[in-house]
Amino acid sequence: MQIVETRDPKLMGQLGKTMQEKHRNMYPDFFKPYNEEAIALHFETVFQNPKEKVFLWVDDTKEEQSIAAYLWLDEQTIKETVYRYGYTRLYISHIAVLPEYQNQGLSKELLHYADEYARERNIELVELHYWATNEIAKETYLKNGFTIYNEIAQKRV
Repeated sequence: MQIVETRDPKLMGQLGKTMQEKHRNMYPDFFKPYNEEAIALHFETVFQNPKEKVFLWVDDTKEEQSIAAYLWLDEQTIKETVYRYGYTRLYISHIAVLPEYQNQGLSKELLHYADEYARERNIELVELHYWATNEIAKETYLKNGFTIYNEIAQKRV
């Protein structure tokens, strides 16, 4: 595997299909149908921020290199308030392993890469969120040293 950074919004529009369809299947009343063009336009804005990075895991063992996974990171400063201290975090916006590469340990590699990225920048906290029904994600994150510190509840009225 080879790790490369991308700032190609069109490519991210294409890669967004796996993530968007998974979320839509879990929460169809919350997530919109996949729209490649809209996601590409979104990433045009994302890539204007130099603190947001997307790394691709490229399978270089095949004749035609193919993308196995991607990791979207965002270095964020959380401001102090009267209630809590401020801090800097490395936020994992997306971690996506494409279907043909799932169950091969890539999530662990991606999370390790995020840890190293944070250490190199002296960022002490790596944070992410996942959807409550995504038990695979929860299990993966807990196995890789994450602890749950905040939960959000919602009700329709």
